[in-house]
Amino acid sequence: MALGIVNTKYGKVEGMEYNGIYSGITVYKGIPYAAPPLGRLRFAPPREPDSWEGVRSCRQFPPAAIQTMLTDRHAREYYFADSPEMSEDCLYVNVCTGASKPGERRPVFMWFHGGGLTNCYSYEVQFNPQELAKKGIVVVTVGQRLNLFGYLCLPQLTREQGTSGNYGLMDQFKALDWVSENISAFGGDPDNITAGGQSGGALKCCVMAASPASRGRIKRVINQSGNKWMIPFKSLKSQEELGKRYLRYAGIDPDISVEELRNMDTHTLYKDAPRVLLPGDMVYDSDLIPYRSVRELFEHGLENVDFINGADDGEAEVFAESVSGLNEVPVRKFINGIRSSMDFYAHFRNLLGTLYDKYDFGNLVKVTDENAWDMARFLANRGLCGSEGMNVSRNLMLNRYFGMYMRERHPRNHCYSYLWTHQLPCPQEDKGTPLDPANTLAWHSTELWFTFASLREGIPPHRPWREIDYRLADIISTYWANFIKTGNPNEEGLPWWPESGADYGYMELGDTCSGHQGIDGELEQLILEFVRAEYKLEER
Repeated sequence: MALGIVNTKYGKVEGMEYNGIYSGITVYKGIPYAAPPLGRLRFAPPREPDSWEGVRSCRQFPPAAIQTMLTDRHAREYYFADSPEMSEDCLYVNVCTGASKPGERRPVFMWFHGGGLTNCYSYEVQFNPQELAKKGIVVVTVGQRLNLFGYLCLPQLTREQGTSGNYGLMDQFKALDWVSENISAFGGDPDNITAGGQSGGALKCCVMAASPASRGRIKRVINQSGNKWMIPFKSLKSQEELGKRYLRYAGIDPDISVEELRNMDTHTLYKDAPRVLLPGDMVYDSDLIPYRSVRELFEHGLENVDFINGADDGEAEVFAESVSGLNEVPVRKFINGIRSSMDFYAHFRNLLGTLYDKYDFGNLVKVTDENAWDMARFLANRGLCGSEGMNVSRNLMLNRYFGMYMRERHPRNHCYSYLWTHQLPCPQEDKGTPLDPANTLAWHSTELWFTFASLREGIPPHRPWREIDYRLADIISTYWANFIKTGNPNEEGLPWWPESGADYGYMELGDTCSGHQGIDGELEQLILEFVRAEYKLEER
């Protein structure tokens, strides 16, 4: 029996029950968790939503946050249908539950989408929540302010509020408040909340796990591409300067009054700006973020929180710059590519510095002209790459090290790492092109179809899903559901997933799933030593 009408703190909501194999699963779309951030609430902390009389129909998804839709390969993969309606009025959650009555205390999964802090939305097709709900999870997907409207810093806003920016982050905590107060009515357990996110969503989860605003309410975190623990936060001053540069780009006086900013038309204020000019970063504000990096936040604010941290096999940037000081010339000298074994060894001699000869790299790793580029990518995803950009969270060895690091500092916390290596099926017409998985490997975000088990025939139209894909999706979504329930992904009948705090354990999630433990051989020892140097990690 489906849940039916639910009585929330602000009024009654009615959702929509699914049919067929998902009979008994109900989705409630577009429940407001805060007042629309319009007018005087633009560039301001979120406020309580208004209550309503009668029963609110929650059968249509709400508007997405204002943004410029992505046009890269993700567009073909995820945005093949019409773009969603967009509005500044975007502070809504969607709840999917298999409960038949309130108070069942099912574990809760709060999902924060990727797209950095500038793009994407909460109900994209690849995170269809039906299967996780069928496996006993109450799934809450969260919309929030992004880019300019979520993270603009300006001196005039700072004078008004004592700080500025982080409005999108404030939305996250407002959504957490709503879940804490209301999720029991949907059959969820407010004392068993997992925050999950991918890419930019993973940063949202890391901050939620350790910020004082969480007050210990986040029990577990799933970081897909991946754990952001080495990311520093921007300073308020630097982001105020960025805010002024953006306004100049948009043709707006950077000294404009706050009142004028709030009265301005949405699309006069919002312009499709280059990312370097578009606000979209969290700032150290001494309140929600009282430390200058995620690592410091974890060291001082993290309580009993379990982690899954993962990276995808094709997402690390081979030519990212290194900050270790081991390399003699900038890595980008090699940006023209690795077309031969000679290029390969020159690149890694430069990257590794003295470690190259220490480990006799030329004999340790043998390549030919034909496989040199593939091996460079293989090594980068496992940790042999500079820390520039997002490589900090797309690094298997760094995730494995995090488990050992956490075991010493938070021994009651459990950490699991994965490397996603499964390649998506490819239509015949794409064979040999840049869309061929043989060229892209298991590229950024592709595991989303599997962690949610959301792949369906014809979705997306160009993916000829196979039996192996459906089988793998069932296995991986079961790991995710188990972890959300208990903090441990394992169950009898599934390949064993070792903890990272148990001798650098990790799971390869590929055509088959296999667990690994220990630093296996000289190559892994080299990768570990390089990662320690690159990220300035103390010797264990």
